[in-house]
Amino acid sequence: MSWEKKRVWIIVKTYPEYSRKSRNWVACTAGITEEGDWIRLYPVPTKHYIGDHKLRKFDLVEVVCQKAKTEKLGRKESYKVKDGSDITIIDRSLSGPLTSKIWEKRNKLILDKIDPSLDYLDHKYQEDKTSLGLIKPKEILDFYNRKELEIYADQKQYQQGIDGSRTPIIQKIPHTLAYRFKCSDKCPICANGHHDILCEDWELLEAYRTWGPKYGNVQILWEKLYDKFYTSMINARDLYFVVGMYSLQPTWLIIGLYYPPKDVDPKTQNQTLNKWF
Repeated sequence: MSWEKKRVWIIVKTYPEYSRKSRNWVACTAGITEEGDWIRLYPVPTKHYIGDHKLRKFDLVEVVCQKAKTEKLGRKESYKVKDGSDITIIDRSLSGPLTSKIWEKRNKLILDKIDPSLDYLDHKYQEDKTSLGLIKPKEILDFYNRKELEIYADQKQYQQGIDGSRTPIIQKIPHTLAYRFKCSDKCPICANGHHDILCEDWELLEAYRTWGPKYGNVQILWEKLYDKFYTSMINARDLYFVVGMYSLQPTWLIIGLYYPPKDVDPKTQNQTLNKWF
């Protein structure tokens, strides 16, 4: 299988993790190709997470990649980024500043991807290895932490490259923040219960990491996280979950949050929901 160039709207950035294979910190991104298909790109070097040219959500990028060959689960959307290749930013018109028109354009790009339920996605995985999707929760019941919060001091440590470059060493943050929600009346699990799913969204975990030293108190840190990622999401935003399947077992994770303001033109937000609800 040969390498190919793809243009991708970046929708999701997950928090970096340490790769034993490459002996470096790398990240995973997910997006929508110019052809309208979901795609997962991995590994993404952390140099693309820092500096003036860091990847932003809703950047259009060009990347050299090929279909992943050795994944345990054979996830349909997974593509490997070519080692040593660059990820070129092509268009930043949707990555800010965030006006109502920008949100409307984002909605047109992403909201026709809504899936009816996690149960539906489970069946799609069994059918064709679908492993990415977009869920509009019917009801968000809670946002919580499965372990006690910690405050992570900014170590300001760097790794020296052979070319003289300096890359920050990423702090390992446990993925313990989760949402409890009902996805749909049509989901068998939600008929008598709910889902509890971990969230790996970059923005959430980076807020956890950087707000700790800022506020210096675990209780205040939790109040700030809860206010932004639950209370504000419920009251002022229409929150959607980008979900992805874990690479080692068929378990769904929330890999990204999409949250347009509630005052954005409702026609661009709800027109695709009518086919499911």
